[in-house]
Amino acid sequence: MRSPSPRRLPVVALAALAVVGGLLSPAGAGPRADPEVLAASVAPDNDRDCTTSRVPVELDPATPATPGNDLGLGLGGLLRPVLDAVAGPQEVVAKLCLPATPVDDPDTSPPDTVQLLIHGITYDHRYWNIADPEDPTGNRYSWEHAAATAGYATLAIDRIGNGDSTHPPSALVDISTNGSVVRQLVDGLKAGTIEGPRGPVAFERVVLVGHSYGSMTSWIAASGNPDVDGVVITGATHNVREVHAPVSIETGHYPAVLDPQFAGSGLDPLYITSQPGMRYDLFYAPGTDVHPVIVERDEATKGTVTQPELMNYPVIFRTPLDITAPVFYLIGDLDGIFCSQGPLDLGADCSSPASVIANEAPWLGDGVPSIDAHVTATAGHDLNAFGTAQESFDAAHDWLTATVSPR
Repeated sequence: MRSPSPRRLPVVALAALAVVGGLLSPAGAGPRADPEVLAASVAPDNDRDCTTSRVPVELDPATPATPGNDLGLGLGGLLRPVLDAVAGPQEVVAKLCLPATPVDDPDTSPPDTVQLLIHGITYDHRYWNIADPEDPTGNRYSWEHAAATAGYATLAIDRIGNGDSTHPPSALVDISTNGSVVRQLVDGLKAGTIEGPRGPVAFERVVLVGHSYGSMTSWIAASGNPDVDGVVITGATHNVREVHAPVSIETGHYPAVLDPQFAGSGLDPLYITSQPGMRYDLFYAPGTDVHPVIVERDEATKGTVTQPELMNYPVIFRTPLDITAPVFYLIGDLDGIFCSQGPLDLGADCSSPASVIANEAPWLGDGVPSIDAHVTATAGHDLNAFGTAQESFDAAHDWLTATVSPR
């Protein structure tokens, strides 16, 4: 039996503590995850050639209006002129992987299609390559490996303000900024300006693959964007399970500068992270098929999210989209954030692919050529981390191979 959840401090009190903590924190980075734990949490790059680079991006190029600041609902809408001037150059960490070159054919051309992998809140690109606690050399929880096996290239990023990407003032990090940055990366992948393991490579097709907030970012980045050739939505629907779910997520987090992992990091008080001991309740419950070591490593390697990102939730869910690429939904029936778990909650009906499609179709626009779905039984929110991960990976790549070929 699980022990009771840790007590959550009131948000107002946490905000006040964060201001004081930010003023008192010494300059420079605070303690980070133990290097050994960090290394153990990531699976090896089996059967693929990978390189990680830093891609220059702009925070707010000319893009169509998207939910968030552009509708005047985020902090950045008021502060953007000032913050733009002080934010400085911005970069996104990007890990580009190609299927390994066959020894007997070193001149094999790279795939024509790349998956742009976009993580959720308080994660980074490592979500797509989780280590197997029972087989450190294995691939059980690696979406990257599944993609390479199916013949696809992948670009796994740290979203702006996350991981090792630059952290601009938090008021500039919201759904609009996230969508804009992803659009720039799509352009870079098609133009061949992003470094790969064998030099820059241009791709004919780009598929957005999001998880949770990364899926919301994919909705925004794909809307009205003909350069997106496919969209895979994992761990997200246009419903939140309970009225209090956003409040629960909010109160399960606190200012990052109050956490030992980020103390002294210089992050402003609106960068927040999950409170200690909250990862299971936030991202795994009520799923049961998750290795406890994965949850422990998740706690030890957690990241951040900004308050402006969280503030946009209501607008994101109720903004009609204009997606003209095929869409695939992948969801766990025990997703404790987005799927109904009882007769009185407000989550989506995730009992079947047909019910998921019916729930989502009204929001994607009239130009979607196809909508398909797969429901992974007994899986919770963090689909890649459950024992059912291979089922999820196979379902997504069966759809991709039939819909957006790797070559």
